[in-house]
Amino acid sequence: MPAASPDNSLSIINGLISEFYKSATDLAPERIAEREFGVGNFEIKISQRHMSFRNERDLKEYLSTNAVPYVSSSSAFYKFPSGRPMEKKGWLGSELVFDLDVTDMDLPCQLRHGKSWVCSICLDEVRKETIKLVYDFLIPDFGFSEKEIKVNFSGNRGYHVHVDNKDMLMLDAAARREVTGYISGSGIEFADLFPTAGRRGEKLVGPSAKEKGWRGKIAKNFLSNLNAGVDSLMRMGIEKPIASKLWRSKGLVQMGIENGNWDMVYIKNKADFWKGIIDRQAVSQSDKIDRNVTNDPTHLIRLANSIHGGSGLIARKLKAPGALYGFDPMKEAIAFRKGYVKIDAHTGYELVMMGQKYGPYAGEIKVPTYVGAYLYLKGKARIINFI
Repeated sequence: MPAASPDNSLSIINGLISEFYKSATDLAPERIAEREFGVGNFEIKISQRHMSFRNERDLKEYLSTNAVPYVSSSSAFYKFPSGRPMEKKGWLGSELVFDLDVTDMDLPCQLRHGKSWVCSICLDEVRKETIKLVYDFLIPDFGFSEKEIKVNFSGNRGYHVHVDNKDMLMLDAAARREVTGYISGSGIEFADLFPTAGRRGEKLVGPSAKEKGWRGKIAKNFLSNLNAGVDSLMRMGIEKPIASKLWRSKGLVQMGIENGNWDMVYIKNKADFWKGIIDRQAVSQSDKIDRNVTNDPTHLIRLANSIHGGSGLIARKLKAPGALYGFDPMKEAIAFRKGYVKIDAHTGYELVMMGQKYGPYAGEIKVPTYVGAYLYLKGKARIINFI
């Protein structure tokens, strides 16, 4: 939320938002007339809902005239999207939607700057989790094609993934919970993964890297950490002496796990050891999605290519899921590219936008408009005037 001040910062931001929407493109979601919309202010992200728009022109005119800082649309399609209560809308189905936000992750950098600030490491890590969701789950496990998957930056701290698949449209909340349950690894039992665990004299048989689904994921992820070195193994919770032993024998270990043999190196209390590692591994791979968003077929989510009122960035829609691999929101989601502003800023951390470093600041400074807007909307500065 912007810092409260008696200056004209807010009027400057409102002017920038209004101008942005006058020339905004690719703003209307598919089947726009069948979607519910919600808008908000700088205090509440959705202060009014049960709205509808016939086309992109009407939507843009409303957003520009009212300088709307937050606009969301439904993942659902309705006969009467502005109807109320919900039962009168006439539900026609809902896209499957996933919301990944870096505040739901526990990263080392957050110990330094907290979760209210977002650094380049934060943005990179949540981008990787989004890639994992698409390419480790949605495509191989659920069979969706890349054409059915649409991805956009949230505009602030994460990504939204929409699945447009006709077989998913009519899933109710219970069925959607099964989807998120699978992705989050709920119900994975160690005994099912390692059926010979605890049997004296028998080798530990477990998941093979050649398998599909969660079994293959677990094997591949462990091998990835093994090949990354001792430090990577230790981050999985393995003590250094055992991590070093596994690393020294990584050829043998890899050959075994590729074929489902997890017993190539002697480890004391091996069943308990691997159970602890697998339990932690399942969480690290999957529990980064906001289940409430996916499970609720009536949820409103940030409109792609709209402005995020907490950053001044665009909730940029990517051309294809594969664009995630090279996507940098601090370059490609910049909205207010023209001119400079004078700001009075007090920031404790560095900000990187358009490849340039800004801050920390403690006083008045000239910066590009997008930097000034970002810091103001983060509550770290006031905008004095355009330069």
